[in-house]
Amino acid sequence: MSTRTVTNQAELDQAIRDKVDLIRIHSDPAVYIVISELGSSRAELRESSSAVLWGSSSAVLRGLSSAELWGSSSAKASEASTVSAFGGSVRASPLVAVHLHSAIVDVKGGVIIDHTHVADMDGAAWCKYHGVEVWRGIATLYKAVNDRWTTDRGTDYSPGSKPSCDDFKDTDACDGGLHFGPSPSCARIYFESATKYVAVGVKVSEIRPINGGHPKCKAPRVVRACREVDIHGQPVEATP
Repeated sequence: MSTRTVTNQAELDQAIRDKVDLIRIHSDPAVYIVISELGSSRAELRESSSAVLWGSSSAVLRGLSSAELWGSSSAKASEASTVSAFGGSVRASPLVAVHLHSAIVDVKGGVIIDHTHVADMDGAAWCKYHGVEVWRGIATLYKAVNDRWTTDRGTDYSPGSKPSCDDFKDTDACDGGLHFGPSPSCARIYFESATKYVAVGVKVSEIRPINGGHPKCKAPRVVRACREVDIHGQPVEATP
């Protein structure tokens, strides 16, 4: 049986192309590897490695490794590993933390931490859950935008502006309203080509959590003007 240890996405992709039987992933904790399809290969995450599993891929988790599961992917987890399951199936040893984000996930074993009710939270509970800063009823949320301070949907989030919409729907569906994330990096998940980020102020009472996995909410308007921030949420000084 052929084996290979990889430390990044490029090495993993090459090992899959080479049809290595067992691929051991030993990456830096800050490196997130995406596993879409493994073909005839098997993946094993070791130490503090982390990965996102899609499609019908599967992996074995050991040590302090972690994985995020989507689709019909599967994971077998042991030791002090962690699984965040949005789909697929999990088989875990007794002390593995399994963060359950969907009721359709098939889980056996582990310590289940149920997040499936997040979309049913009101704005205040959602902000506490995600650690959102709230001051006098106004939550600081974030939007990922392009160089023109907008997205594919066309709303203008230029610094100093207070955008609003007339199509807001008070449901957990991903339509109707202005969409925001609890951090710039979360907002970027929904607009990967983003080049800029803004922080906005939204009334907690007007926040509606959106169902679908990654953290996201919507609101009918911005009440504290947009200001530019970096990917870490720190203010960006305007160029004179």
